[in-house]
Amino acid sequence: MQAIEVSLERLEAEIREVRDFLSDELSPWMERVIGRRPLLLYSLRHPHLRLRNPIAAFLEDDGAQIIASAYDLDLFGYGETEGEALDDLRRTIVDLYVSLKESADTLGPLSQQVWEYLSDVVEELPRP
Repeated sequence: MQAIEVSLERLEAEIREVRDFLSDELSPWMERVIGRRPLLLYSLRHPHLRLRNPIAAFLEDDGAQIIASAYDLDLFGYGETEGEALDDLRRTIVDLYVSLKESADTLGPLSQQVWEYLSDVVEELPRP
């Protein structure tokens, strides 16, 4: 009978530890993840660049500003509104595309991977 009581006490202690972990450590992280809203960018809103395929992005409100994130590219845009944050992210993607294109011959391995992804997703439109 005493062994069962000791086992129950240990089990209760472990349950308390798990509950404390969930409420203290995991809950704030989950709130941040849940607060992210996924979306797809279908346009860069650039006169000479078009997206062949959408780019995955997330919107998040950190309390001070809205953050638009493209985790595949490790890029972020910021603004007071969702529209401003997305427009900033689009500009950042365009800037990265142009920068990588200009130095495509001298890119390191990681930059080369990003360039290959972007050059596959972004299409240049003919200029009049």
